[in-house]
Amino acid sequence: MNIENVEKLFNSTAGSKTSNPEFDKSGFVLVKGIIDPSRLICDIPEEKGLYHYYGKEDKFTHIPNEDQVPGSTSRYYWPPYKEIHNDLKNKIQDIIGKKLYHTYYYDRFYFDGQDLSPHTDRDACEISISVHIGTNIKEPWGFWIENGDGKRARIYMEPGDGVIYKGCERMHWREKMPEKKQGFINRIFRRKTNDAYYHQAFFHYVLADGNRAHCAFDASR
Repeated sequence: MNIENVEKLFNSTAGSKTSNPEFDKSGFVLVKGIIDPSRLICDIPEEKGLYHYYGKEDKFTHIPNEDQVPGSTSRYYWPPYKEIHNDLKNKIQDIIGKKLYHTYYYDRFYFDGQDLSPHTDRDACEISISVHIGTNIKEPWGFWIENGDGKRARIYMEPGDGVIYKGCERMHWREKMPEKKQGFINRIFRRKTNDAYYHQAFFHYVLADGNRAHCAFDASR
């Protein structure tokens, strides 16, 4: 491997430094009520799978199976969330004290008994936030993440709460989702399903002065 490739490898895996020492040490922070969840609530698509939108709600591609969580429903670039992507960027910048570039966003509806395997993310997810939107399950369902000491932390969120985290550096996951439902919640949130579900959105960014800035607007995959 030549020097140029060694430097590229080092830069892509180096730690992401912000102006928030506590965040840098743990790699995550829970922010209560970071957004009004009513801005994110929407009906579950009738067909499960992976959706990719192209600027308008009626322009998309659909794949029947979502690879990361088979049987779930995920949407890349759901148009109503575009403004929220920018709003959250501004709030996160204030918390970490660093300028960010957008990369991409998507949301997922988890269903009965699904889980999310432990993983770290690709470079476009250097600084991320996972926002809880809504659910009809009775039991709380934790978001797991490793802190800077390699210890595991389980975080519970209410609708509108968000976990800001270093997606490329901190292993994160979800254990099996509880399946017991609260019967009246479906009617409140206009859900067209009898399944237990949990709706989460993920908004991703990179540091403007960091080693992953080339991933701005998800230009480098």
